[in-house]
Amino acid sequence: MLFFICKGGILMPENDLLLKKLEQELKDYKEYVKEQGVDYAIESAYKITVKKEILDNIVYDNNYSEKQIKTLLKCDNILEQCYDEWFHSDGNLREALDFSVDKRINSIVDNSKKDKIKANKEAR
Repeated sequence: MLFFICKGGILMPENDLLLKKLEQELKDYKEYVKEQGVDYAIESAYKITVKKEILDNIVYDNNYSEKQIKTLLKCDNILEQCYDEWFHSDGNLREALDFSVDKRINSIVDNSKKDKIKANKEAR
């Protein structure tokens, strides 16, 4: 198991860092919704619920590799990306959510691999 030092100087396993990152993204979104007022908050309640389901799916329902987790730790707005992927799909919530999250995570990892290959070629 790899460990990373987070902002507070605490040594944490990469899975815990991913959980912390996703929880912070959800917290930041909730704060944004609160700032927009009651009507916006009511309209956004479903999105908050789905993002929480996405967070749970990523952290508790999947066994991502060390490489996938490292890539996700470098990525911004994972929950928003997964939500957008899910929102534009058809099917029941959990089935569509599982599919969309897996699809987005694979896309993030694939894009990271392509970027690394490109950077290596440019460095030569």
